Amino acid sequence: MRITLIAPALLLAACVSTNPGDPFRVEPLVDYHQHLVSPAFAPIVKLPVRDGAALVRELDSAGIERAVVLSVGYSFSDERKGLIDPDRLTREENDWTSSEVAKNVSRLIGFCSANPLRLAALAELERCLGLPGMSGIKLHLGNSGISLRDPAHLAVVQGVFGLSQRRGVPVLVHMRARGGSDYGAEDARIFLDQVLPVAPGIEVVVAHLGASGPGYTPQNDEVMAVFAAAAERKDPRIDKLYFDVATNVTEETTPAELQLVAQRIRQLGPAHVLYGSDLSPPGGSVRRGLEIFRTKVQLTKEEFEQIANNRLRFAR
Repeated sequence: MRITLIAPALLLAACVSTNPGDPFRVEPLVDYHQHLVSPAFAPIVKLPVRDGAALVRELDSAGIERAVVLSVGYSFSDERKGLIDPDRLTREENDWTSSEVAKNVSRLIGFCSANPLRLAALAELERCLGLPGMSGIKLHLGNSGISLRDPAHLAVVQGVFGLSQRRGVPVLVHMRARGGSDYGAEDARIFLDQVLPVAPGIEVVVAHLGASGPGYTPQNDEVMAVFAAAAERKDPRIDKLYFDVATNVTEETTPAELQLVAQRIRQLGPAHVLYGSDLSPPGGSVRRGLEIFRTKVQLTKEEFEQIANNRLRFAR
């Protein structure tokens, strides 16, 4: 009996720190925004190769159980790079990501990707979703050169969401338009009105609190104000909509920006906010990025615990 009573206390001690400077240290169950660096992608991003085993070591250091690995296959179809046979390169990147996830299937969850403007995109996403360990779709509108304000671009994004609804798989979307130009509240309204209704049954994650990182900018907040207002009026379209905080809080984030981040999290409800690190987290590591987020954003212990314990259906 004594062991049964003590074990929960030991488990709690492993999750909650007694450090006075960090009184309620809580590690997320899942890092919802991660990438690997393949041998093909390394020269493009100018970083060393980072395979699945390397990511798992970083997760262990931060006390995080699992991570969502977002394929960067879309990046090879960015026309600005001028790569030869981008569709083949996208396929190969998705294949490599799947192979790394499959080696670490208890820890990593793979998401397929492609540039929706490519004619081969839907077929590639369909193919990729049949690969080992691949459970969802990553869209990067900026890298793909997509603006939701362009009717033709909106149609291809709706096509991807239609595929996700048919396959019953989640989507994580980097919404910010290329270069950040002509992007803001209007895009959030289009997303609510014309994208989410295409796939009402799936979990959707909006990356980087609606824009990108590092940092939390007025552009972020313009987008998040629309989603926050929808949450406050209990708009049913956002029942399955979530937001990751990948790289939005850094050492340089100002007190005013931190206050806005906390405000938007409370308006959305912490149950709709997910922790994420991204490939280059603040502070240079998954562990340090988590510490920065936890110590700088003025949330309560209960709010942090809710964010840390959020486990979407696909991550169970």
